[in-house]
Formats: sequence, C-alpha cells, structure tokens
Amino acid sequence: MRLLGTLTFAALLMCGASAPSTPPVTVAPVAEISIHDYGDHDANCAEWTDRCRTCSRSEAGEQVCSNIGPTCQPAAVTCVRRIKPAQ
Repeated sequence: MRLLGTLTFAALLMCGASAPSTPPVTVAPVAEISIHDYGDHDANCAEWTDRCRTCSRSEAGEQVCSNIGPTCQPAAVTCVRRIKPAQ
C-alpha cells in the first residue's frame, strides 16, 4: 500500500514538472446582447435576427422567437424591421 502511495506521489510530481511555466491567457468575455434581450435594448425594432432565429414584437409588445436549426451558427443580432414612428 505504501508503494502505491509513493508511486502516485511520484506521478503527480512528474505531471506538475511538465506544466507550462506561464499562466494561460484568459480573455474577458465580451458583453453581447442575446437574441432574447435584443428587443429590450432596441425598443424601435419590430423584428430582429441572428441569422438562425428570428424574433418579432407583437402589437401587444410580446416577443416571439423561432427555434434554431440543428446546424446553424448564430451571428451578431441585427434589426431587420423597425417600428414606424407615429405621425
């Protein structure tokens, strides 16, 4: 049993010796507006998309979004139709 503990300790030391000497670079996440939050950030947008899903705002102000396709890779969310301003 003591031999197993010694071998485990030696293996841990060898793994630690091969670790890189510099810490990995971490990148702070960029604050992105999700497709579900976009309508809250752009109140004049009636329809928006990330090229995978499309969301729209009903006359009552409710948000409705389509489902994403199985192989779609979302892009940045953009407004595709604006609400006409009241005249």
